[in-house]
Amino acid sequence: MPSINTNVAAIKARSNLDKVQRELDTSIARLSSGKRITRAHDDAAGSAIAGRMESQIRGLNMAIRGAKDGQSLVDTQEGALQEVSTILQRMRELAVQSKAGIGSADDRVYLDLEMDQLVDEIQAIGDNTKFNDTKVFALTVTASDFKFYTDIDVAGTAITSTAFKMSVTALGSHTITGGIYGISHGGVEIISITAAQQVISSIDKAIASVAGMRANLGAISNRFDHVIDNLTNVVANTEASKSRVEDADFAVETTQLTRNTVLQQAATSMVAQANAQKNTILALIQG
Repeated sequence: MPSINTNVAAIKARSNLDKVQRELDTSIARLSSGKRITRAHDDAAGSAIAGRMESQIRGLNMAIRGAKDGQSLVDTQEGALQEVSTILQRMRELAVQSKAGIGSADDRVYLDLEMDQLVDEIQAIGDNTKFNDTKVFALTVTASDFKFYTDIDVAGTAITSTAFKMSVTALGSHTITGGIYGISHGGVEIISITAAQQVISSIDKAIASVAGMRANLGAISNRFDHVIDNLTNVVANTEASKSRVEDADFAVETTQLTRNTVLQQAATSMVAQANAQKNTILALIQG
């Protein structure tokens, strides 16, 4: 039935044009953003999955940063103890030289002057070595001995004067606990041969103690390397998975863009053709 009020062909053509235009807009949005999911309605489930993965990736990256900060703290301690070890070796040389008995009493006084300065420097290292404005050495001064000690509190919950605990939370809980190593010294003098002999024994113990501390710190630092490498691997694979869900495939999207562009032009022409068809009704009126 010829009718001018309802142009069914034009309605269908316009409907197809609207659909093609939406698809064309989607293709343009994806190609311009690089994302397959530009809005949640593009892929509701995929959007939720990608959002969850983004949270995991951000958490993992912060865990890596925290592990690196913890490693820096440990390396700060170990570096300071390395210098302490060097000082102790020099102190032992002075004590051995004084013990030899070749020098005069005045010579031993001069040796003792350098010994005092070295002892003060060890104390200064203990007092002044900090990481992020936090002391990394706990200090206890004793009056009768020269010693190094380790105070490890496995229940510590933060970086304090006695212990630190690094918690790396990603895919579960991962905790690395280590001690804040303390330095203390008391009376150390090598003016007499007897005193020098006693100091040598004390320094030997201190050197062994520092070596043990450095070995423990080195082991912790090495463990941080493995933690960082593992977390980095998880981040890389999670990023790859997220990319498959969220990122646009340019080969697919450019093909879709070309298709939708052609269909848009065709649909526009068909709307015009459908409207033009109604002109034939005028022939009935004119006849």
